[in-house]
Amino acid sequence: MSCLITMSQKELHRLEVIQKISDERLSVVQGAELLALSRSQVHRLLQAYDLDGPAGCCRAFCA
Repeated sequence: MSCLITMSQKELHRLEVIQKISDERLSVVQGAELLALSRSQVHRLLQAYDLDGPAGCCRAFCA
């Protein structure tokens, strides 16, 4: 199965921040401030990223 991931500029920025948090280059608090989200929302994005990779943070169309 192949997946095509389309991302808006906002989603691309979100993915970059989530990757930095995952790589421990940013804290969850710093990431939440950059994304204007709560810490809980950032934790949910991190869980989705850990489970599904970049597709967990944005729209994915699988065929």
